[in-house]
Amino acid sequence: MLLATPRFWYSRRPTPLARLLQPLAWLYALGVRRHRRRSCPVRLPVAVLSVGNITLGGTGKTPLVIALAQELQQRGRSVAVLLRGYGGGSRRPRRVTSADAAVQVGDEALEIQRSLPGVAVWVGGDRVAGGVAAIAAGADLLLLDDGLQHWRLARDCDISVLDGRHGLGNGLVFPAGPLREPADQLGRADLLVLTGPAASELAVPPPLWPAGKPWFRLAGWIEPPARLIGVPLLAFCGIGLPAKFFAALRQAGLELAAAAGFPDHHPYAASDLERLQRRADIHGATLVTTVKDWQRLPDGWREKVVALPLVLDSRMVEAITSAALARMAPRRLEIPE
Repeated sequence: MLLATPRFWYSRRPTPLARLLQPLAWLYALGVRRHRRRSCPVRLPVAVLSVGNITLGGTGKTPLVIALAQELQQRGRSVAVLLRGYGGGSRRPRRVTSADAAVQVGDEALEIQRSLPGVAVWVGGDRVAGGVAAIAAGADLLLLDDGLQHWRLARDCDISVLDGRHGLGNGLVFPAGPLREPADQLGRADLLVLTGPAASELAVPPPLWPAGKPWFRLAGWIEPPARLIGVPLLAFCGIGLPAKFFAALRQAGLELAAAAGFPDHHPYAASDLERLQRRADIHGATLVTTVKDWQRLPDGWREKVVALPLVLDSRMVEAITSAALARMAPRRLEIPE
């Protein structure tokens, strides 16, 4: 069952409910540590760059993966993106095509594949096997989506993505807070990227980020098509932090007549869209959603809903790419031929 992100996760201080859940959080953290200790990372013969987060969703990781893949491709690299494929049960690698459905390969995999012509996207629980398949198909650099806690595949550079406004939330591990692992593990990444609107220029890394390690502020915004300017909108989404999407729409100068949030990766049924359409009709509004949510819409509804992508600061993407390549270069030289 999918659940919406609890508000108490992002309270400044742990609430009584968070404290009540802390024993479960300790057990969860213990399981993460044991799993990591038992894993034996496999080193593949090409560079591996991972993008992940220490928190559960809502950081803007997928748009960054797409932007990095585009930039690396422009620099002459043959990139392949590896994902687990949310909701997919197969461990065997599968190359994603535009004809696939979200229930088969996951919404993020479809969003990435449809945004990256010429870039191979592979899903499967065994990402070592996925990497081998991608290399056999011609990849010379593997971009691992959501790879920060994937221990089996050795990486040459880890990028941790963190929401610039919400940060580490209440600082507690799931289910007491939003963290996938204890906060002191933030610093094991090579690069930190703080995401958010241009207004988040004052965002700074948490104190746990090691001094001297590179970090970047990456602004993102929505550039709406002209036909939506001045038009009432009913916005809906099922992402980690739905309020971020609604705020981005308002910052873009769009008119929100209503907004509806769903749990992350919500599998939309026709009845959901019919209900949303009835609400929109009351306001004379157009339905809009994220590109990720658009992948999960039922048949017949994609033509009726406008997907609004997040635009990232291209100069900062170039800087992050250069930093990642610089970090990977000496490590690749250390690998024996």
